[in-house]
Amino acid sequence: MTQTAQGKKGGSQRQRRPGQRQQERIRRQIRRRRRRQLIMASTVTLLIIILAVLGFWQYQRVNAQQAASREATATAVSKAHANATATALARNCFIDSSASNQVPSIYSATATPTAGPATAPAVNATPVVKSDGLKYFDIRTGSGTAAKNGSTVEVEYVGWLANTCKKFDSSYDRNGQPFSFTLGKGQVIKGWDEGLLGVKPGTIRRLYIPAKLGYGNQAQGSIPANSDLIFDVIVLSVK
Repeated sequence: MTQTAQGKKGGSQRQRRPGQRQQERIRRQIRRRRRRQLIMASTVTLLIIILAVLGFWQYQRVNAQQAASREATATAVSKAHANATATALARNCFIDSSASNQVPSIYSATATPTAGPATAPAVNATPVVKSDGLKYFDIRTGSGTAAKNGSTVEVEYVGWLANTCKKFDSSYDRNGQPFSFTLGKGQVIKGWDEGLLGVKPGTIRRLYIPAKLGYGNQAQGSIPANSDLIFDVIVLSVK
């Protein structure tokens, strides 16, 4: 009886062993899975750190390049401004003492110019100088009715900045469309109202207009604030 009971007990233990081995196998699989997950998490963390370092390095590099580009641009602008100033100082845009007093060819041509000259044509003359800083002289004198306050004057014109000799406007640039206004009524800048008194049809008058008689401390389109201006005004008619 005892042997029979022991035999049954041993048989029962042997029957449970396959299940135990399966559980151990499952536990080993779980441990391996956890190790893989840990390795993967560590790898991902390392990659994130590497990418963050690379991103920061790239950010610093781009910032350095942009700073260098801004510095180069500022240097180029400064040099261009210095060159423009040197050019303006080397040549007086209003009067060129080395030039003749002949009418520039662009104004003596029979055909209407398709564009105003980029810089003021060189002319030598003795200007009229007013107490308020206005200066002018006639490149060509006209004939007929002299303009006075209230006269309707039709003109072509070209304007340049006095400090750079650079053109900022011209009626010729708009297909030669003449400009008409009433003199002395404030329809134009003060320098025109004062400087064009007495002009006659056919007159070409060059005006040097100080900023206070132009646009003053207000910028106007491509004209910076406090800019002295030079104009050649070609008078077509006076009524």
